[in-house]
Amino acid sequence: MQIYRVREGESPQDVAKKFGMNADKILADSNCSTEQFDEGICLLICRPSGREYVVKPFDTLRGIAEKFGVSEEKIISNNRLTSPNIFIGQKLFI
Repeated sequence: MQIYRVREGESPQDVAKKFGMNADKILADSNCSTEQFDEGICLLICRPSGREYVVKPFDTLRGIAEKFGVSEEKIISNNRLTSPNIFIGQKLFI
């Protein structure tokens, strides 16, 4: 768990992408709404413990799961993904 202070011009989606998380989850954990989201507000970033992996070009969810010997569903659950789509640079917790 960590505290993150919102910088000028950042949106909830920007912060979520930075941490490889879902924006709605970050807002809910921080007891904050999009209307309250503004520069300087402190957000609570609650990430699951475990190994962190940064998605590389050509990675797939299935390939990452096989590499670490876990199920795709476990990765989806650990990261509260809303779809199996992942993107380069995204941080995943295995």
